[in-house]
Order: sequence, then structure tokens, then C-alpha cells
Amino acid sequence: MRQIDGRLVLKYSSKPFLAALTIALVDSLALYLVVNSVPGQTLALILFFEGGFGLILGGGVSLSATPSVSKASERLFGTSPWSRDGERHAERVGWKWMLASTFLILIGFIASAI
Repeated sequence: MRQIDGRLVLKYSSKPFLAALTIALVDSLALYLVVNSVPGQTLALILFFEGGFGLILGGGVSLSATPSVSKASERLFGTSPWSRDGERHAERVGWKWMLASTFLILIGFIASAI
């Protein structure tokens, strides 16, 4: 069984966490400018929506590079044929989207508790 290296986890999750934190701060600022306050329930709802949308997009990105979907898009749209490197890259990008979205949902839970 492989051991999980803490540095690798920190390296891989730092950018998605910073992206989620930036999105939450921009949402808070926009709410403050529009409503002159930051209602926690409204902010939580917005973050849940954005997090769910990001999870769907991340899954779609990961799914788009599978052999069967690549074969269908190759025939329908004339895209490049499936490659293992392309699939790995799409999986990494999809995981980053899903990780950032998970952080958004967690921040939403914190916002709803406050």
C-alpha cells in the first residue's frame, strides 16, 4: 500500500483551496456591494450552487477524455484520437475542479454556521 506524502497533498490542494477562497471572497464582496451586508445564508446558497456546478464540470472534464467518449467525439467532431497522456491530463484537471468545488462547499457550510 502506498503512503500518502503530506507535501504532495499540500502541493496538489493549495491552488484549488486558494481558488475556492478567492471565489468566496469575491462573492462576499459582491454581496456586500449589492446588499450592504453579507447574509450568511445567501452566501452559503451561492457557494453551494457554485460548488455543485464545479463538481459537475470537473466530472465532465474527467469523463471527456475516456476512450469511449474520445472515440465518439473523434467521429462526430473530428477531434484528435484518444491518448493515455490526454486522459491523465484531463483527469488531473477534473480532480482540481472537483477539489476546488469541494472546498467551496465546505466554505459554504462554514458560512451557514456563522
